[in-house]
Amino acid sequence: MKSEIQLSVINIIRELRNDNDLSQAGFADIIGVSYGMIGNIESTKFSHKYTIEQLQKATQFFSFPFERLFMSELEASKNKREVIDLLIERIKIYDR
Repeated sequence: MKSEIQLSVINIIRELRNDNDLSQAGFADIIGVSYGMIGNIESTKFSHKYTIEQLQKATQFFSFPFERLFMSELEASKNKREVIDLLIERIKIYDR
């Protein structure tokens, strides 16, 4: 079962993919996984999630701030130390 933060990140990536008219297969090529893996990640039936490396590739491709996968715009606007600390904590929760 995916956690709330995992589902949130996956939904953000799915929205970016859809907003850019990118198929699962096309997106899979960009981040270096199989088409089927994207389907498994986007499905609530499987525990698969994106790796941090895949998320980095995705945010770079979409020119989307990586930290915004894990925090709100308001949270991301805090001072650098607070943003880094919060981002690390959220990534640790995501990666469980």
